Amino acid sequence: MAATLVQSAGLSALNSVRASASQRTSAIKAVPALRFSKQRRHARIIVSAAAASSSDVPQLEAPPIAPLNRQLPEADERYDEVKVLVAGATGGVGKAVVRQLAAQGIAVRALSRSGLKAAGMLPPASQGVEIVEGDVYRYSDVAKAMKGCTAVIIATGPTDRLNPFGSYQTDFEGNKNLVAAAKQEGVKKVVLVTSIGTDDPLFPLNLLWGVLLWKKQGELALQRSGIDYTIVRPGGLLNEPRAGRTVGNVVIGGADAYGLPPRRRPGSILRTQVAECCVAALVEPAASNKVVEIVTEVGAPPLGFTELFSSV
Repeated sequence: MAATLVQSAGLSALNSVRASASQRTSAIKAVPALRFSKQRRHARIIVSAAAASSSDVPQLEAPPIAPLNRQLPEADERYDEVKVLVAGATGGVGKAVVRQLAAQGIAVRALSRSGLKAAGMLPPASQGVEIVEGDVYRYSDVAKAMKGCTAVIIATGPTDRLNPFGSYQTDFEGNKNLVAAAKQEGVKKVVLVTSIGTDDPLFPLNLLWGVLLWKKQGELALQRSGIDYTIVRPGGLLNEPRAGRTVGNVVIGGADAYGLPPRRRPGSILRTQVAECCVAALVEPAASNKVVEIVTEVGAPPLGFTELFSSV
């Protein structure tokens, strides 16, 4: 009797597994058609850097981006006349910056080497986002993309960590081009995102082809330009809180506040929080011509960016 029951249970389980496998196979077969339909629905025309200033170039809309997981501030009239060029718009921080600007109704032009890639990641033209193709390593691309912008947020970084010249080309030469084009265009504000440890040649990140050494040279190019600037140096970047961890509030220190001992130990920060800091720095007088290092701390008071910038 017991053997019969075991055999019956085994056959039942086997039939269940077969049915589940059949369902998965059917679902997998359906995926190509779904993907094809999605690609067709998401297609949109991209403006090249050469046509960036033309207002009659059509753009088809991409799907809407999910809203930020926070309540946005009320409209700030200080942004009314602001048009922001975001360099590195498809990077982790760059995407967050573009979405933050669009969510606040601020005109934004997103510079990316791949317009098609940017179209699949960023808010559509109907939300005030214009995508331009170009490479920061080519001054002509940058100069055309800069036309008509009043502010720039630079969130670039090398994409190929195996390329020994990647940081030199992006963080130094690319930033030099952006700063020079901004000065030529009469841009009023440049916000540059680099990293904690930029002042320390011994910081571990420099093992990646001297990445922070070149970021420091990019910072110096901006500081020597005469343009009003804010340099934002975040700690360890996260897309979302670590499992079981609480997201702290933003805290700000001055240049070289965090890093190897005897400096304060660097913490982490969400990319969306870095984006909020960058957008606030565009219009906050207290952020003018400052280098700030930002992390989060659990238990820190929830201060606004006016107070945070003023504390440095």
